[in-house]
Amino acid sequence: MRSAIAVAALVALAGGLAGCAGDQGSGAQPTVTQPSAPSGTPPTGAPATGPAVVPAPTAPTGAPVPTREDATVDARDYQQRDNYYFQSPTGNIMCGILADAPFGVGCQLARTNVIPPQLPNCDDAPDRKVAVHVVDGKSEFLCTSQGIFVGSPVDGTNKGGGATLHYGDTLVVRGVACTSTQQGVRCDAAGHGFTISADNQTLF
Repeated sequence: MRSAIAVAALVALAGGLAGCAGDQGSGAQPTVTQPSAPSGTPPTGAPATGPAVVPAPTAPTGAPVPTREDATVDARDYQQRDNYYFQSPTGNIMCGILADAPFGVGCQLARTNVIPPQLPNCDDAPDRKVAVHVVDGKSEFLCTSQGIFVGSPVDGTNKGGGATLHYGDTLVVRGVACTSTQQGVRCDAAGHGFTISADNQTLF
């Protein structure tokens, strides 16, 4: 009987940790919705009533790990404690390379013109923002209610996001390379990653 109760408690704890992470500024817990699988395609091993993850396409094996030689900026300029944050020059894309699970490296949009079909319930409301991330070798879409990938203000204003990563610059931290361009931000972690902008979001 004790074993059954302990197993049930561990399952409940694991489920809670998978869906929540602390907000950097407020201590509140964000609500994160992962995409549902296409109709008629139940995910293998996922609960019938729980959110399912649509996996990104498999990257070629042996993809190179980004190195410091790929960087054009000093990572220390973007560091906030154990994490690294940056935003696009427009301030619409905010990104973080996080030391702690479960979010890894990711970006979220302040405003989007396109909602990816994998997030049918993410409507760009203040508490329903489109985000993408890579963690444990998997690229995923997220719909978040909080600033998961938003760093603290660094310019004396109240706007979070971290330092600006200017167009053409690449930040490399812990084997992750993120590049800012006029078309958006691309982050690559050994062949898995994403691109994100107000007009387009893709996984690879």
